[in-house]
Amino acid sequence: MSEMKFLDDTLKLLEQVNQVYPGSVILRGQGEASGIITHDQVTTEMLETRLMVEVTDATAPDFQATHELLHMLLTLSGFPQVYFQLKTGDEDVTNQLMVMATYLYRPALHAIIYREQAKHGLLTAEVAEAYAKGVMTTLTKETPGNRDEAALRLLTLLDAKVFMHNVPTDTTAFTATFMDAFPEAWQGATLIFDQMAIDHIVDAFTLHQAIVTAFDGFDAMMITWQLPELNSKEFTTVTPVLSERQLRLPVAQVFDIKHVDLLNQVTGDTAYVGLQKSSGQNSFVLAAPTEATADWFKELYAMPVQDLFDQMKQPFTMR
Repeated sequence: MSEMKFLDDTLKLLEQVNQVYPGSVILRGQGEASGIITHDQVTTEMLETRLMVEVTDATAPDFQATHELLHMLLTLSGFPQVYFQLKTGDEDVTNQLMVMATYLYRPALHAIIYREQAKHGLLTAEVAEAYAKGVMTTLTKETPGNRDEAALRLLTLLDAKVFMHNVPTDTTAFTATFMDAFPEAWQGATLIFDQMAIDHIVDAFTLHQAIVTAFDGFDAMMITWQLPELNSKEFTTVTPVLSERQLRLPVAQVFDIKHVDLLNQVTGDTAYVGLQKSSGQNSFVLAAPTEATADWFKELYAMPVQDLFDQMKQPFTMR
């Protein structure tokens, strides 16, 4: 199995990540070229304090490596992440919700990543063709009246919209193939893509807005197709992006505290979620006392947001 060689630009990005990562990141690549690009062709593995990033397909090693490294760099720079503090009563359902919410979050983040990769000449016509082949091998063609794969198609094609939007060469042939094979899902992905205002995603705040828009848009499509909603705005915690003023305000002015029909992932008790008033997005999950009294809530609502976050060790990003 042949070792992959990476471009200088990729190695510079690796150095950049290593300057901020609390440990060391190692990049390795070995494998043959399949001619297809999928997101599972790069893996990360912890080896004590070292993080191994490994590219396992030689089709587009620099595209895959920089993609993973840019994910890490944005996370380390305080861009919003999704994480999961809630669970349903069924482990399989919980895992499915987590996987789907993660896939739905990615196109917003990829708006920044693909744009950056395009600047460095990594979104070539060859890479676009391999990416399109990856989409076509992941999904089955739509057949009238059968929506078994509708959610997967929508998630996959939303990312494809973001990717193709950033490719500098003509992508009409690929998008026409998607439109032909998946007319309903491609139309749905286009609708969400348009709502997300991809070109305006430039910082933590606009990324947060786009994530919430994707969550809303996905559920709207599920309702249209008479399929179960994902309800990621309640289930999935997204790092809040707040101004200094918001951090000084009492909790009651920035968040609604809602009791949800889900369980705290750690304690297994019923959960209270902090929903941001402006977006309705789950920003934190509270471990409330079993018998949460009116006084306890009164005290919580009066507390400055910063104090609550300090107490909870809640991650947030400054706007």
